[in-house]
Amino acid sequence: MLEAQYTAQFLRDTKRLTRKRVDLAPLRELINLILSDTAEARQVLDQRHNMHRLKGEWIGHNECHVANAGDWLVIWKTGNGLAVFQRTGSHDELFR
Repeated sequence: MLEAQYTAQFLRDTKRLTRKRVDLAPLRELINLILSDTAEARQVLDQRHNMHRLKGEWIGHNECHVANAGDWLVIWKTGNGLAVFQRTGSHDELFR
């Protein structure tokens, strides 16, 4: 089981989503899946959420889609028993 850390930017991103009245339950479910850090969880992340490693500016980070919400992504990095959640939002918001 990993411990969660949230960057200030991630918290601002979730606050922005809350103001837009986006239901954050799917995000919480995804975070719990990431934190469980099991082989089964990684398989679900790969198959259902299209998890993959990022390149370029985000090298060493992971990205996946939140539920079946289309263009809603989460970026995080794991190491030393931590999952550090960096950003959440659309492709345009995260990669412009």
